[in-house]
Amino acid sequence: MDGPAILAAENVSLRFGGVRALTEVSFHVRPGEIFSIIGPNGAGKTSMVNCISGRYRPTEGRVFFQGQDITRMGANRRAGLGLGRTFQNLALFGHMSVLDNIMVGRHHLMKSGFARGMLYWLGGAEREEIEHRRAVEEIVDFLEIQHVRHAPAGTLSYGLRKRVELARAVAVNPKLILLDEPMAGMNLEEKEDMARFIIDLNQE
Repeated sequence: MDGPAILAAENVSLRFGGVRALTEVSFHVRPGEIFSIIGPNGAGKTSMVNCISGRYRPTEGRVFFQGQDITRMGANRRAGLGLGRTFQNLALFGHMSVLDNIMVGRHHLMKSGFARGMLYWLGGAEREEIEHRRAVEEIVDFLEIQHVRHAPAGTLSYGLRKRVELARAVAVNPKLILLDEPMAGMNLEEKEDMARFIIDLNQE
């Protein structure tokens, strides 16, 4: 791929006490590239994703996103820059509907504060929510989960819950999505669907 890296890890190491989870890991990801980190269980794949997303802070080394050093930046600020992610272990709100789970991904994009929220019908909060709901519906259509949009997320099959989590990551309006084992635990048909959605998202 041509052009500067959208994501770069430089000599990233991570220790938990005397245990080394990562040792001097370096790589670059170019815009438009589908980049995969592979390795056996316990190799540190999720630890690396956590260092990129801001859940962990590397013991040594640096992480860059679009040329900016984000090593010490909090996870919320990274999301604001355009970093979305899914989790190896599903992190959905089981009692909330699929639509509301995806809407959570739009939270950092909402401009209306507390005061404007109090004046919901007079201020711009209502209009803003309608715009975000429209964006969520487009994601629902893209990932073909229209038939479960109002269902509680906790009642869905494992494969559909994985797809809802991907939808929430897309709702962040990301420039880069980190997918932590997106097909783990799926059957063959579910894996084929997820692969298709990932390729389509990359092309979009």
